[in-house]
Amino acid sequence: MTRDPLHGVTLERIVTHLFEEYGWDELARRVPVRCFQSNPSVTSSLKFLRKTPWAREQVEREYARLVRREDANPVIAALKRGQPLHLTGVSQTRLHGALGWMLRHIEQSAVNLKLYFLPTLAAIGDVNFWPEAELRPLLSLAIERAQPGVGDYETGLIAELLRRGADPNDGRYWPPLLHTVDLEGEAYRSGRRAPRNDVLDLLLTHGADPHITDARGHTARSIAQAYGLKAALHRLDAVAVKGAGARTSS
Repeated sequence: MTRDPLHGVTLERIVTHLFEEYGWDELARRVPVRCFQSNPSVTSSLKFLRKTPWAREQVEREYARLVRREDANPVIAALKRGQPLHLTGVSQTRLHGALGWMLRHIEQSAVNLKLYFLPTLAAIGDVNFWPEAELRPLLSLAIERAQPGVGDYETGLIAELLRRGADPNDGRYWPPLLHTVDLEGEAYRSGRRAPRNDVLDLLLTHGADPHITDARGHTARSIAQAYGLKAALHRLDAVAVKGAGARTSS
């Protein structure tokens, strides 16, 4: 008998899971209701959905579709049920999807890295492969999800992705260096935590180009300057000067 995806699941859990999977912008595109389109939060969404049955039905349908997609991936299904991971014979698309799902829904702690993230990554052949179903490449997603508001976080997955050949200058989504500096700047501006530079250092060590720009002409340096990230500016300038010196001597 097919399991009912909504059985025993609270509305709060539904909204939280959808937000963790898609983010507010993508969720508003998939389920165009007011609570996801204007100043969204889990709390405000719950208030709106509890008094708006037609909107709640749309949200529950999207959640049910998501759960069925998740359960069709044997790795995700095992993770959700706390079962051992069996990765042999699983397609690369599903392995990428499973690792992306882990990044969105499982904390990147040292224990989880050892148990789930790194074994799945070890089974992936091409770390730059970007399945159509994913909203961003693995490296970009790993950078984004390694940026909590408070406390410590692990950079082990980012380091392993770079060691295995992830492109630190990949411009298909947003150049990783610019993405990293922007996330640090947002955390600093909002007061969630002090800036950190370990991801920035990892990218620079693996060949990230401090001169690379996005479609609007922004560089990592211009973003760091806008946020007042002095330590990041120092690192970016040092790498840029070193690179200029190397080009001059050659």
